[in-house]
Amino acid sequence: MFTSVETNELKLNHVNRMKNATKKTSTTIAPAVTLATKTPAAPIAPVTLAASPVAVKTPAAPVTPAASTAIVKTTTTPAPTVTASAPITIEAKIDVGFGNNLFVRGQGAGLSWDRGTPLECVDSKTWRLIVPAKDKLQFKLLLNDTVWAQGEDVVAAPGKKVQVVPAF
Repeated sequence: MFTSVETNELKLNHVNRMKNATKKTSTTIAPAVTLATKTPAAPIAPVTLAASPVAVKTPAAPVTPAASTAIVKTTTTPAPTVTASAPITIEAKIDVGFGNNLFVRGQGAGLSWDRGTPLECVDSKTWRLIVPAKDKLQFKLLLNDTVWAQGEDVVAAPGKKVQVVPAF
């Protein structure tokens, strides 16, 4: 055991060593800080932003899915001007959760039953794919291109918009 005098001397020595170590470290850091502050900063030019139009979206009426079948709603888009093919819009209304994606597999318009084509996430509950088609399109939705949607295949004609509420 140390006496109180020896304990105080040990503490004092320790404090002095810490002060010396701090002094050595600060002398090597100070020049780097001084050099960095000598360089003037370049002036920043003002930036002017142009105003852009804002689109206002009207909320759609809520859709309630059936327990085990998908709901399909088909609407007709205006007839296109003289073209060989008209787009088919596939719109899925579902929240698949963070990190998950919707895919479509099918026949026609370049789709395949072997490998899915990803839909674009429009918002947290809307997924969309627009494909040009000359003939009818038969398709089915998949979650992460592995889990098939319940129910029958969906058929869409050129120029149509198909809204689906899939159940997995």
